[in-house]
Amino acid sequence: MVAGLVVVTGGKGGPGATTLAVGLAAAWAGAGRGVLLVDLDPAGGDVAAHLPVGQIRGRGVAAVLAAASERVEPRGVLAEAVEVAPGLRVLVGLPRADAAGLLRPEVGVAVAQAARQADGVDGVDVVIVDAGRLLPGSVARAVLALPDAVGVLAARADVPGALATQRALLVAAEATGAELVVVAVGVRRRTSADVAELAAALEHPVSGVVPAWRRQLDRAIRTGQPPTTGRLGRAYQTLATALWPPDDAERSARAAGGRHARGDGQDAAERAEREGASP
Repeated sequence: MVAGLVVVTGGKGGPGATTLAVGLAAAWAGAGRGVLLVDLDPAGGDVAAHLPVGQIRGRGVAAVLAAASERVEPRGVLAEAVEVAPGLRVLVGLPRADAAGLLRPEVGVAVAQAARQADGVDGVDVVIVDAGRLLPGSVARAVLALPDAVGVLAARADVPGALATQRALLVAAEATGAELVVVAVGVRRRTSADVAELAAALEHPVSGVVPAWRRQLDRAIRTGQPPTTGRLGRAYQTLATALWPPDDAERSARAAGGRHARGDGQDAAERAEREGASP
C-alpha cells in the first residue's frame, strides 16, 4: 500500500470505519509517523469522541470552511488541526449531524485536497480521512477519486455487513485508479472463520482483521484515548504495519527503542485485560 491519502470508509452505518481510522492513526503515530486525521463524515464528527479533543467550539472542518473565501488552503487545515498526541493531529468534523449540508462531495474533496497538500509539510507524513459511508454521490466516493487515494473499507463479517460491503465495492469500482483494501472489523474469536467466508462472498481479499474487544474499545472511548495497548492496540499496530511496512531506518530506530518502550502502565493495562476483558 502506498501511503499519502488514506480514505477510511464503510458500506453501512454504525461502529467500524471511525474506530478503524482512529486506530490506524494512533498506530502510525506511535510508529513515529506524522499523521493528520481529518473527519469528513457528513453524518457528524464522531472522531472527536474517540480522542482527547472533545467538540472544540469554533475549531475543525466548520472553521476551515468559514475561513475559505475562494478555496481551502493547506495552511488553513493545519491551523485548525488539534495535536492530540505526539505525531497525531486531528481536524475535527462537524459538531452536529444537522450541519451535514455543509459537507457536499465537492466540499469534502476541497478539504481532502488541501490536507493532502500538507503531506510532507510541518511533520505530516500521511493524511487519513474518515469519509463516512461509501454510497453513490457520497463524500467518500468523491474523495476516493482523488489521485493517489487509497481506500480502506471497514467490513463486518456477517450477512448484513457482507451485503453492504458488496454494494460499497461496486461504488468504489467507479473511482478509477483507487486502490481498495478491505479490513474485517468487530471479529469475535469464535467467529474468525467468518472472515474467510466474507472474502469468498466479496470475491475480494480481506487484508486485515480488527477483533471485537468491546471492553477495551469502550474504555478507550470513555477516556478519550485511542487503543494503543493491549490486544486491540496490537491488532491495530499489526494492521498498520501490514498496510505500510516500516523502512530499514524505522526498523532500526524501533529496535533500539523497543527495549525501553514498554512501561508499567502498559503492563498493568494488559494484565487487567487478560483478567477481565471479554472477546
